[in-house]
Parts: sequence; structure tokens; C-alpha cells
Amino acid sequence: MHIVDGEHGHAHGHDHEHTHAHDHAHEHEHCGGCGGCEGKKPGSEQEALLSYMLDHNKHHAAELADVAKKFRETGKEDVAVQIEKAIENFDKGNLYLSLALSLVK
Repeated sequence: MHIVDGEHGHAHGHDHEHTHAHDHAHEHEHCGGCGGCEGKKPGSEQEALLSYMLDHNKHHAAELADVAKKFRETGKEDVAVQIEKAIENFDKGNLYLSLALSLVK
């Protein structure tokens, strides 16, 4: 099981920020013959997970862009630049995930 627990803000297109607690729990175990997977195409569980992770990463990259902007606004240009470099790596990783997802579909 993979659990992510944290609290951070989200901008929702209005002039104020909301803070939401995140508590994601993901089970990555297969049922082992329970019959619940019959009729599903092979790899559909992995495809769904890959799609979820890609969207999740894009969301966090957008949040980091907001964080970089706020640091820049407070005069912390060096911090903003490092965060933006991290975002570039998120974007590069997301490109590979997106390509992988297109190969699965």
C-alpha cells in the first residue's frame, strides 16, 4: 500500500487559496482469482494507475508553479528558479508517462 498524507493549498481560479488535506491510499495488490477482473482487458488496472499518476503529477507541477510564483513575489528569486527546474523535470517525466500511456491504449 502507498499512502501519501500532507496538506497544501490549491488555487481554484479565484482570488483566494484553499487548503486541502490529502490522504491518498492506493492498493496495488491483485485479487488472485476472485473473479472481479474477468472481462477486463489485460493491463487495464495498470493503465488506470498510469493515467491517475500522470494526472496527479500534472496537478502537483501546477501547485509547485504557484509556490515558485509566491517565492518570486517575496524576492526569493533563487528559490523560485530551483522550483522551476524541478517543474521542468516533472514535465519531462510526464511526457514519458504520457507516451507510455498512449502505447497502452
